[in-house]
Amino acid sequence: MPGVDPDRVWYVAYGSNLYEARFLAYLTGCGDDEPWGPHRGAADQSPPVADRRVEVPHPVRFGGNSLRWGGGCCFCPVEPVPDGRLTPVGRAWLITVAQLADIATQENRLPVDAATMPDRFPEPGSSVRVLDGLIDRLLTLPPMDGIPAVTLASTELPLITPPAPRYRSVLAAGMAEMEMEHGLIEAHLVDLDLS
Repeated sequence: MPGVDPDRVWYVAYGSNLYEARFLAYLTGCGDDEPWGPHRGAADQSPPVADRRVEVPHPVRFGGNSLRWGGGCCFCPVEPVPDGRLTPVGRAWLITVAQLADIATQENRLPVDAATMPDRFPEPGSSVRVLDGLIDRLLTLPPMDGIPAVTLASTELPLITPPAPRYRSVLAAGMAEMEMEHGLIEAHLVDLDLS
């Protein structure tokens, strides 16, 4: 992408952040009236420059017990996807590194200064710990259009637990926004259930 700011990064989202309205809550903020609850928003509330459907080459799975959702939500380890599993669907959002720090800290319900962002992202397939929390790592993926790509990952995964129906429906809505067919959406949700 010619002329792109060097501070830009592709944030490869999974889980509920596949759904645009839910993802934008991290940037613009929202109140209690949204299904995902209140969010403070980012210091830089400008929208993503672009987005696209991608694959996440790591085994996203349900786990934990989110107070926000009332059940499990998606987590990503640093290991590759095991044989016999679908490669999880992701949505890459082209944002700034500062916005990524805001997202990472909000995922952990921490202030933005709790994150220490690296001067350079590690090589693809490597990760760096950026904060003290459950979703504590930036995991570098292959660059897209010459721009770094990262996802959020966890050093230690929570226990496997099923998601609440409303969380699952937000995942399905995000996949539908990316024009995935109903059968493929169901296949991805069932694969997540196998975790």
